[in-house]
Amino acid sequence: MPKEEKLTYEAAAEELDVILERMKSGEIGVDELAEKVERASKLIKYCYERLDQTEKKVDQILKDLGLE
Repeated sequence: MPKEEKLTYEAAAEELDVILERMKSGEIGVDELAEKVERASKLIKYCYERLDQTEKKVDQILKDLGLE
């Protein structure tokens, strides 16, 4: 995913929801299916990375405060 793309976790999750709903409803045709699946996989990877980064940051903050 390009660095210049200012994507937030919330925006990625919302886009994933839209793709999933379009797939469920049959709105995505065969011609664009591979493209949407590829985009969804990139969004999922991005979301996992953001969650991992956030978890590490929160853990460090708690550790610094002596709460962990």
